[in-house]
Amino acid sequence: MTEILFLSRREIEPLLSMREMLDATERANGLFVKSKAGENPASFSPMVAFHTKIPNSDIDYRASTMDPVSTLCSTLGFGYGDNPAKHGISGLFAVAVLTKLETGEPVAIMEAEYLANMRTGASSVVASKYLARANPERLALIGTGNLARHMLNAHVEQYGRAGVVRVWSRTAAMRERFALEMRERHGADVRAVATAAAAVEGADIVYASSRSREPRVTPELVRPGMHINAYGSDASGKQEVAPAVVRDAKVVVDSLEQCKIGGEIQHTFADGSMTDAGVHAELGEIVNGDKPGREHDDEVTLMDSTGLSAIDVVVFDLAYQRARERGIGTRLEL
Repeated sequence: MTEILFLSRREIEPLLSMREMLDATERANGLFVKSKAGENPASFSPMVAFHTKIPNSDIDYRASTMDPVSTLCSTLGFGYGDNPAKHGISGLFAVAVLTKLETGEPVAIMEAEYLANMRTGASSVVASKYLARANPERLALIGTGNLARHMLNAHVEQYGRAGVVRVWSRTAAMRERFALEMRERHGADVRAVATAAAAVEGADIVYASSRSREPRVTPELVRPGMHINAYGSDASGKQEVAPAVVRDAKVVVDSLEQCKIGGEIQHTFADGSMTDAGVHAELGEIVNGDKPGREHDDEVTLMDSTGLSAIDVVVFDLAYQRARERGIGTRLEL
Protein backbone atom coordinates (compact mmCIF):
# COMPACT_ATOMS: atom_id res chain seq x y z
CA MET A 1 0.00 0.00 0.00
CA THR A 2 1.11 3.56 -0.78
CA GLU A 3 0.65 5.97 2.11
CA ILE A 4 -0.39 9.54 1.30
CA LEU A 5 -0.48 12.55 3.60
CA PHE A 6 -3.68 14.60 3.25
CA LEU A 7 -3.42 18.23 4.33
CA SER A 8 -6.53 20.38 4.74
CA ARG A 9 -6.54 24.16 4.51
CA ARG A 10 -6.87 24.45 8.30
CA GLU A 11 -3.71 22.38 8.67
CA ILE A 12 -1.80 24.22 5.95
CA GLU A 13 -2.41 27.82 7.04
CA PRO A 14 0.01 27.83 10.02
CA LEU A 15 2.83 26.03 8.20
CA LEU A 16 4.53 28.94 6.41
CA SER A 17 4.93 32.57 7.41
CA MET A 18 4.66 35.35 4.85
CA ARG A 19 8.38 36.07 5.32
CA GLU A 20 9.16 32.45 4.44
CA MET A 21 6.83 32.69 1.44
CA LEU A 22 8.54 35.83 0.16
CA ASP A 23 11.91 34.12 0.41
CA ALA A 24 10.64 30.92 -1.23
CA THR A 25 9.02 32.66 -4.20
CA GLU A 26 12.08 34.81 -4.80
CA ARG A 27 14.27 31.71 -4.74
CA ALA A 28 11.90 29.84 -7.06
CA ASN A 29 11.95 32.63 -9.66
CA GLY A 30 15.73 32.48 -9.68
CA LEU A 31 15.79 28.69 -9.95
CA PHE A 32 13.29 28.81 -12.82
CA VAL A 33 15.57 31.00 -14.92
CA LYS A 34 18.61 28.89 -14.07
CA SER A 35 16.76 25.75 -15.13
CA LYS A 36 15.93 27.34 -18.49
CA ALA A 37 19.65 27.93 -18.94
CA GLY A 38 20.37 24.27 -18.16
CA GLU A 39 22.00 24.97 -14.81
CA ASN A 40 19.67 22.68 -12.87
CA PRO A 41 17.46 19.85 -14.18
CA ALA A 42 13.76 20.73 -14.47
CA SER A 43 10.61 19.83 -16.35
CA PHE A 44 7.53 22.00 -16.72
CA SER A 45 4.15 21.22 -18.22
CA PRO A 46 2.73 23.61 -20.82
CA MET A 47 0.37 26.25 -19.44
CA VAL A 48 -3.13 24.76 -19.65
CA ALA A 49 -6.09 27.09 -19.02
CA PHE A 50 -9.54 26.75 -20.51
CA HIS A 51 -13.05 28.08 -19.96
CA THR A 52 -16.28 26.24 -19.15
CA LYS A 53 -19.84 27.03 -20.22
CA ILE A 54 -20.28 28.86 -16.90
CA PRO A 55 -19.59 32.59 -17.41
CA ASN A 56 -16.46 34.00 -15.76
CA SER A 57 -14.96 30.58 -15.07
CA ASP A 58 -11.77 28.83 -16.07
CA ILE A 59 -9.81 25.69 -15.23
CA ASP A 60 -6.05 25.78 -14.79
CA TYR A 61 -3.60 22.87 -14.68
CA ARG A 62 0.16 22.86 -14.31
CA ALA A 63 2.89 20.49 -13.14
CA SER A 64 6.62 20.66 -12.63
CA THR A 65 9.77 19.21 -11.15
CA MET A 66 12.88 21.24 -10.50
CA ASP A 67 16.14 20.48 -8.74
CA PRO A 68 16.96 20.62 -5.88
CA VAL A 69 13.35 19.72 -4.92
CA SER A 70 12.82 15.96 -4.71
CA THR A 71 9.08 15.91 -5.44
CA LEU A 72 6.96 16.53 -8.51
CA CYS A 73 4.05 18.93 -7.99
CA SER A 74 0.79 18.95 -9.95
CA THR A 75 -1.89 21.57 -9.27
CA LEU A 76 -5.45 21.83 -10.53
CA GLY A 77 -7.42 25.05 -10.01
CA PHE A 78 -11.07 25.88 -10.60
CA GLY A 79 -11.68 29.62 -10.89
CA TYR A 80 -15.32 30.77 -10.71
CA GLY A 81 -15.27 34.54 -10.44
CA ASP A 82 -18.97 35.04 -9.73
CA ASN A 83 -19.09 32.59 -6.80
CA PRO A 84 -18.63 35.15 -4.00
CA ALA A 85 -21.45 37.42 -5.19
CA LYS A 86 -23.83 34.72 -6.45
CA HIS A 87 -23.24 31.86 -4.05
CA GLY A 88 -21.36 33.31 -1.09
CA ILE A 89 -18.44 30.91 -1.55
CA SER A 90 -14.85 31.18 -2.69
CA GLY A 91 -14.10 32.00 -6.33
CA LEU A 92 -11.19 29.55 -6.42
CA PHE A 93 -10.84 25.90 -5.46
CA ALA A 94 -7.57 24.08 -5.96
CA VAL A 95 -5.84 20.80 -5.19
CA ALA A 96 -2.15 19.91 -5.29
CA VAL A 97 -0.65 16.43 -5.57
CA LEU A 98 2.99 15.73 -4.70
CA THR A 99 4.76 12.59 -5.88
CA LYS A 100 8.26 11.21 -5.43
CA LEU A 101 10.32 12.28 -8.40
CA GLU A 102 12.31 9.04 -8.54
CA THR A 103 9.34 6.63 -8.49
CA GLY A 104 6.16 8.61 -9.18
CA GLU A 105 4.60 7.42 -5.91
CA PRO A 106 2.07 9.95 -4.55
CA VAL A 107 3.10 11.29 -1.14
CA ALA A 108 0.65 14.12 -0.48
CA ILE A 109 -2.70 15.57 -1.46
CA MET A 110 -3.12 19.17 -0.34
CA GLU A 111 -5.74 21.88 -0.41
CA ALA A 112 -4.06 24.36 -2.72
CA GLU A 113 -6.11 27.57 -2.85
CA TYR A 114 -4.56 29.07 0.27
CA LEU A 115 -0.92 28.48 -0.70
CA ALA A 116 -1.61 29.34 -4.35
CA ASN A 117 -2.93 32.78 -3.40
CA MET A 118 -0.30 33.28 -0.72
CA ARG A 119 2.59 32.46 -3.05
CA THR A 120 1.11 34.67 -5.80
CA GLY A 121 0.70 37.56 -3.39
CA ALA A 122 4.27 37.08 -2.21
CA SER A 123 5.57 36.88 -5.78
CA SER A 124 3.94 40.22 -6.63
CA VAL A 125 5.81 41.84 -3.75
CA VAL A 126 9.08 40.26 -4.86
CA ALA A 127 8.43 42.08 -8.15
CA SER A 128 7.77 45.31 -6.23
CA LYS A 129 11.07 44.84 -4.37
CA TYR A 130 13.01 44.96 -7.64
CA LEU A 131 10.80 47.17 -9.82
CA ALA A 132 9.03 49.73 -7.63
CA ARG A 133 10.50 52.88 -6.15
CA ALA A 134 12.15 52.35 -2.79
CA ASN A 135 9.56 53.94 -0.47
CA PRO A 136 6.05 53.53 -1.92
CA GLU A 137 3.50 55.71 -0.13
CA ARG A 138 0.27 55.03 -2.02
CA LEU A 139 -1.08 51.68 -3.20
CA ALA A 140 -3.96 50.74 -5.50
CA LEU A 141 -5.64 47.35 -5.37
CA ILE A 142 -7.80 46.29 -8.30
CA GLY A 143 -9.74 43.26 -7.12
CA THR A 144 -10.59 42.45 -3.51
CA GLY A 145 -10.52 38.65 -3.39
CA ASN A 146 -8.26 36.38 -1.38
CA LEU A 147 -5.31 37.09 -3.66
CA ALA A 148 -5.59 40.82 -2.96
CA ARG A 149 -5.51 40.07 0.78
CA HIS A 150 -2.25 38.17 0.41
CA MET A 151 -0.81 40.92 -1.81
CA LEU A 152 -1.41 43.55 0.85
CA ASN A 153 -0.24 41.26 3.66
CA ALA A 154 2.96 40.51 1.73
CA HIS A 155 3.48 44.21 0.98
CA VAL A 156 3.26 45.07 4.68
CA GLU A 157 5.66 42.25 5.54
CA GLN A 158 8.19 43.53 3.00
CA TYR A 159 7.88 47.27 3.58
CA GLY A 160 6.73 47.40 7.20
CA ARG A 161 3.67 49.52 6.41
CA ALA A 162 0.88 49.89 3.89
CA GLY A 163 0.72 53.68 3.55
CA VAL A 164 -2.38 55.00 1.80
CA VAL A 165 -4.36 52.22 0.10
CA ARG A 166 -7.29 52.64 -2.28
CA VAL A 167 -9.21 49.56 -3.37
CA TRP A 168 -11.78 48.82 -6.04
CA SER A 169 -13.69 45.78 -7.24
CA ARG A 170 -16.94 45.33 -9.15
CA THR A 171 -19.10 44.70 -6.08
CA ALA A 172 -19.41 47.59 -3.64
CA ALA A 173 -20.18 45.40 -0.63
CA MET A 174 -17.10 43.26 -1.21
CA ARG A 175 -14.71 46.19 -1.58
CA GLU A 176 -16.12 47.88 1.52
CA ARG A 177 -15.76 44.63 3.50
CA PHE A 178 -12.21 44.20 2.25
CA ALA A 179 -11.25 47.77 3.19
CA LEU A 180 -12.66 47.37 6.70
CA GLU A 181 -10.86 44.06 7.21
CA MET A 182 -7.52 45.44 6.04
CA ARG A 183 -7.88 48.63 8.10
CA GLU A 184 -8.40 46.53 11.21
CA ARG A 185 -5.59 44.12 10.36
CA HIS A 186 -2.90 46.62 9.45
CA GLY A 187 -4.06 49.85 11.11
CA ALA A 188 -3.67 51.52 7.73
CA ASP A 189 -5.58 54.07 5.69
CA VAL A 190 -7.42 51.58 3.47
CA ARG A 191 -10.48 52.94 1.67
CA ALA A 192 -12.84 51.55 -0.94
CA VAL A 193 -13.49 53.80 -3.94
CA ALA A 194 -16.22 53.80 -6.55
CA THR A 195 -14.07 53.39 -9.67
CA ALA A 196 -10.87 51.67 -10.71
CA ALA A 197 -9.58 55.04 -11.91
CA ALA A 198 -9.99 56.54 -8.45
CA ALA A 199 -7.88 53.74 -7.01
CA VAL A 200 -5.12 53.83 -9.63
CA GLU A 201 -4.63 57.57 -10.03
CA GLY A 202 -1.60 58.74 -8.08
CA ALA A 203 -0.55 55.27 -6.94
CA ASP A 204 3.10 54.32 -6.56
CA ILE A 205 2.26 50.61 -6.90
CA VAL A 206 -0.82 49.06 -8.48
CA TYR A 207 -1.65 45.50 -7.41
CA ALA A 208 -4.13 44.12 -9.96
CA SER A 209 -5.72 40.74 -9.26
CA SER A 210 -9.17 40.87 -10.84
CA ARG A 211 -10.69 38.63 -13.51
CA SER A 212 -11.29 41.60 -15.79
CA ARG A 213 -11.58 41.34 -19.55
CA GLU A 214 -11.25 45.07 -20.11
CA PRO A 215 -8.47 47.48 -19.15
CA ARG A 216 -8.65 49.02 -15.68
CA VAL A 217 -5.23 50.68 -15.85
CA THR A 218 -5.36 53.14 -18.75
CA PRO A 219 -2.76 55.61 -20.08
CA GLU A 220 -4.26 58.76 -18.54
CA LEU A 221 -3.93 57.23 -15.05
CA VAL A 222 -0.25 56.34 -15.33
CA ARG A 223 2.31 58.67 -13.80
CA PRO A 224 6.14 58.60 -13.97
CA GLY A 225 7.56 56.16 -11.46
CA MET A 226 4.46 53.97 -11.20
CA HIS A 227 4.90 50.22 -10.87
CA ILE A 228 2.08 47.90 -11.97
CA ASN A 229 1.77 44.32 -10.81
CA ALA A 230 -0.61 42.68 -13.30
CA TYR A 231 -1.51 39.33 -11.76
CA GLY A 232 -5.14 38.82 -12.79
CA SER A 233 -4.61 37.97 -16.44
CA ASP A 234 -3.64 34.29 -16.55
CA ALA A 235 -5.75 32.96 -19.44
CA SER A 236 -6.72 33.90 -22.97
CA GLY A 237 -8.98 36.96 -23.12
CA LYS A 238 -8.26 38.36 -19.67
CA GLN A 239 -6.98 41.92 -19.44
CA GLU A 240 -6.40 44.52 -16.71
CA VAL A 241 -3.92 46.90 -18.37
CA ALA A 242 -4.42 48.86 -21.60
CA PRO A 243 -2.06 47.81 -24.43
CA ALA A 244 -0.70 51.37 -24.70
CA VAL A 245 0.42 51.19 -21.07
CA VAL A 246 2.10 47.82 -21.68
CA ARG A 247 3.93 49.09 -24.77
CA ASP A 248 5.28 52.16 -23.00
CA ALA A 249 6.39 50.44 -19.77
CA LYS A 250 9.51 48.52 -18.86
CA VAL A 251 7.92 45.05 -18.99
CA VAL A 252 9.07 42.14 -16.84
CA VAL A 253 7.37 38.73 -16.94
CA ASP A 254 7.53 35.58 -14.85
CA SER A 255 7.57 33.36 -17.97
CA LEU A 256 7.77 34.88 -21.43
CA GLU A 257 6.25 31.81 -23.07
CA GLN A 258 3.27 31.73 -20.71
CA CYS A 259 2.60 35.46 -20.70
CA LYS A 260 2.42 35.54 -24.48
CA ILE A 261 -0.45 33.04 -24.17
CA GLY A 262 -2.39 34.33 -21.19
CA GLY A 263 -0.75 37.40 -19.65
CA GLU A 264 -1.16 41.10 -20.33
CA ILE A 265 1.31 40.96 -23.20
CA GLN A 266 -0.93 38.51 -25.09
CA HIS A 267 -2.81 41.52 -26.50
CA THR A 268 0.24 43.48 -27.68
CA PHE A 269 1.75 40.34 -29.20
CA ALA A 270 -1.55 39.54 -30.93
CA ASP A 271 -1.79 42.96 -32.59
CA GLY A 272 1.90 42.90 -33.56
CA SER A 273 2.82 46.00 -31.55
CA MET A 274 5.23 44.05 -29.34
CA THR A 275 7.79 41.29 -29.83
CA ASP A 276 10.13 39.37 -27.53
CA ALA A 277 12.59 42.25 -27.79
CA GLY A 278 10.05 44.51 -26.07
CA VAL A 279 10.18 42.46 -22.87
CA HIS A 280 12.99 43.61 -20.58
CA ALA A 281 13.45 40.41 -18.55
CA GLU A 282 11.97 37.49 -16.73
CA LEU A 283 11.82 38.25 -13.02
CA GLY A 284 14.26 35.47 -12.19
CA GLU A 285 16.90 37.15 -14.34
CA ILE A 286 16.63 40.23 -12.16
CA VAL A 287 16.60 38.17 -8.95
CA ASN A 288 19.79 36.40 -10.10
CA GLY A 289 21.50 39.69 -10.98
CA ASP A 290 21.64 38.96 -14.71
CA LYS A 291 19.60 42.04 -15.64
CA PRO A 292 18.75 45.27 -13.81
CA GLY A 293 15.39 46.01 -12.25
CA ARG A 294 14.29 49.62 -11.85
CA GLU A 295 17.02 51.92 -13.12
CA HIS A 296 15.60 55.38 -12.35
CA ASP A 297 12.74 56.90 -10.38
CA ASP A 298 10.69 58.05 -13.37
CA GLU A 299 10.45 54.65 -15.07
CA VAL A 300 7.02 53.10 -15.46
CA THR A 301 7.46 49.39 -14.77
CA LEU A 302 5.05 46.51 -15.27
CA MET A 303 5.22 42.96 -13.94
CA ASP A 304 3.15 40.52 -16.01
CA SER A 305 2.52 37.21 -14.27
CA THR A 306 0.59 34.07 -15.18
CA GLY A 307 2.00 31.99 -12.30
CA LEU A 308 5.00 29.68 -12.30
CA SER A 309 4.71 25.98 -11.62
CA ALA A 310 8.34 26.36 -10.52
CA ILE A 311 7.05 28.32 -7.54
CA ASP A 312 4.46 25.64 -6.80
CA VAL A 313 7.01 22.85 -6.60
CA VAL A 314 9.18 24.85 -4.18
CA VAL A 315 6.33 26.10 -1.99
CA PHE A 316 4.19 22.97 -1.80
CA ASP A 317 7.20 20.77 -1.09
CA LEU A 318 8.26 23.16 1.67
CA ALA A 319 4.78 22.96 3.23
CA TYR A 320 4.77 19.17 2.92
CA GLN A 321 8.17 18.82 4.60
CA ARG A 322 7.09 21.20 7.37
CA ALA A 323 3.91 19.15 7.96
CA ARG A 324 5.95 15.96 8.23
CA GLU A 325 8.29 17.57 10.75
CA ARG A 326 5.35 18.64 12.90
CA GLY A 327 3.33 15.45 12.51
CA ILE A 328 0.44 17.33 10.89
CA GLY A 329 -2.08 15.82 8.46
CA THR A 330 -4.13 12.70 7.91
CA ARG A 331 -2.46 9.57 6.57
CA LEU A 332 -4.39 7.78 3.83
CA GLU A 333 -3.79 4.56 1.95
CA LEU A 334 -4.00 4.53 -1.82
